[in-house]
Amino acid sequence: MKAIITLLIGCMFFNAVAQKIPMFIGTYTNKGSQGIYFYQFDLSNGEATMYSNTTSEDPSFLARSADGKSLYAVNEKGDSTAALSSFAFDDDALSFVNAIPTGGTYPCHVAVSKRYPIAIVSNYGGGSLALFSIEENGALGDRVQLIEQVGSGPNKDRQESSHVHSAFFSPDEKFVYVQNLGTDKVTVYRVEKKGTSFSLVEDSVIDTPAAGGPRHIALDSKAKNLYVLLEMSGMIAHYQREKKEWIRVDTISINKDDFTGKNGAAEIKLSSDGEYVYASNRGQANSIAQFAVEKDGKLTKLNVYSTGGEGPRNFNITPDGHYLLVANQNSDNIVVFQRDIETGVLKNLEKDIQIATPVCIVF
Repeated sequence: MKAIITLLIGCMFFNAVAQKIPMFIGTYTNKGSQGIYFYQFDLSNGEATMYSNTTSEDPSFLARSADGKSLYAVNEKGDSTAALSSFAFDDDALSFVNAIPTGGTYPCHVAVSKRYPIAIVSNYGGGSLALFSIEENGALGDRVQLIEQVGSGPNKDRQESSHVHSAFFSPDEKFVYVQNLGTDKVTVYRVEKKGTSFSLVEDSVIDTPAAGGPRHIALDSKAKNLYVLLEMSGMIAHYQREKKEWIRVDTISINKDDFTGKNGAAEIKLSSDGEYVYASNRGQANSIAQFAVEKDGKLTKLNVYSTGGEGPRNFNITPDGHYLLVANQNSDNIVVFQRDIETGVLKNLEKDIQIATPVCIVF
C-alpha cells in the first residue's frame, strides 16, 4: 500500500511539473528592461511565473535549439556591437556562452535549424543575411557567409534600400525563405552541405505586391501554401506552389473591414494542425486576426481581436495549442489568450504579464 501511495504522489508531482513549460521573453532595453526573461508558463491555468533574467542588450528576437539546451538572441544595435549571442539553458537559468558580430546593423531575426548546426540572422540595416555555424555544445562557431541583398521599393520613406527582415526554413529545411521589406521580394535559397560546411545558394525569387513590405511568412507542412505578411499594407499575400514556381492566388487584409488607420503588420503564425492562421497588426490597429485555412489553402477571415495593449510586435502559440500570447511592445504587457483547439477562437484571460518593452516570446 505504501508503495502505491508513493507511486501516486510521484505521478501527481510529475503531472504538475509537466504542466509547466519554459518561456523566454526578449525585450528592448531602453525602458529599464534587463534583456531576456525566463518564465515558467503553466499550461493548466495560463499563468506565468518569472524565474530569472539575463542581461543582454536589445535581444529583440530569440530562437531555441532543437534540444532546448541553447537559446540564441540577436542584439539589435545600429553599430558594430550588433551581434548574435548564444546562451546555455540548464532548466533553471540562462548563462552567456559567446557572441559574434552579425556583419550588419539592426539584426531583427534569427532562425536556428533543427536539422543542421546552423543559424541565420537577418540584418535590417544594410540588408544582409548572415549564416553562422553552431558547435556541438551550442556555442556559436564562425560567421561563414554574409549575403548582401540590394535594391529598393516604391515607398521612398521605408524602401529607400534593402531591408532583410526575416529568414524561415522550409519544413524539410532544405530551403530558406528570406523576406526583404525594402525590395518587396522573397528570395529562396538552397541549403548546401559540403563535408562539414554549409552555405546558402540562391534558388528563386518571389515578387510580392509593391509597397507592401514583406516581413514574416508562414508555410504549410507540405510547402504547398506560402503566406507572406506585408507590414506596410497590413495584408497577407497567399501563394501556391505549382511545380517549382510560386503563384500568387489571393491577397487578404488582416484588419476589420471598416479600418482606415495606419498599418504595422508584425507577426504571422500557422497553427500546428494547419487549420488556422493568425496575424498581428500594430500601427493604429493593435489587433490580431484569425483566419480559417480552407481545403484549397485559401484564407477566410473569422475574427479580429484587440490585443489588449499597444504595439503587438510578436506573438506565439504554446506547444499544446491551448494558449496564444501577444507581446505588446508599447504598453509593456503580454496578453494571455486562451485558444479553442477546435474553433481557433481566442479569449483574453485577463492574466497579463507586466514587463518593459516585450518584443519576442519563445517556448
